Amino acid sequence: MAKTKFQSVTDYIASKPRSVQPILQRVRSAIRKAIPEAEEGIAYQIAAYTLNGSGIIYFAGWKEHYSLYPIHESLVAAFKKELTGCKISKGTLRFPLSEPVPSALIERIVRFRVERLAKSEKGRGKKRGRESQLERVRRICATMPSVFEKPSHGSPTFFVEKNKGVFTMFVNNHHDDGELAVWLAAPPGLQSALIEEAPETYFKPPYVGASGWIGVQLNQVGDEALRIHIRKSWELVAPGKKQTRRT
Repeated sequence: MAKTKFQSVTDYIASKPRSVQPILQRVRSAIRKAIPEAEEGIAYQIAAYTLNGSGIIYFAGWKEHYSLYPIHESLVAAFKKELTGCKISKGTLRFPLSEPVPSALIERIVRFRVERLAKSEKGRGKKRGRESQLERVRRICATMPSVFEKPSHGSPTFFVEKNKGVFTMFVNNHHDDGELAVWLAAPPGLQSALIEEAPETYFKPPYVGASGWIGVQLNQVGDEALRIHIRKSWELVAPGKKQTRRT
């Protein structure tokens, strides 16, 4: 059976049992109260909240609990006493459905996430900051024909044409790793060769890494090398398309 594709958080919550819906609505309200300016949507088929293109928090409802993602060690340490009643595993907080929703705690967790992202951005300096690197990636991607950009899974994502063929994903502080990077398609065998040769620059990204994609640390790569990687990714994802350089 194909998975349901939700169009909104309202649809997502409505798909859950009636007894669970009010609980998820309270979680939703706490998040929106903490970051009313965030964009609400669906990513990975769960509720997602992004701010300036960065994924802040996600939530999902399950049979006996609801979860918040992504949760880093720094957040767990900061809220150690308050998290004694929930399970913590693989970057996830699990709250039992049988207990009252800790709305105030969720608000503080979300604000903590926002502050962490702001500090990591400030610490990189203006030259290497998110906006500068994103504009750099946009500038290079714009040299490919028919490129279309839109947020996907909380990140600026570039398609070979409207809504078809992802070839570049801009990743900002994924799971609180503090890094600015792109995920790109790569020819067979290149991923392992690049990681072995320059592990400070290249890495195996989650999700798409199993398909041979490479992660590239933007602060570790020059414009020409980045341009080559992006162009090759475009060619792999858009076979048969004629490439003409834009000016």
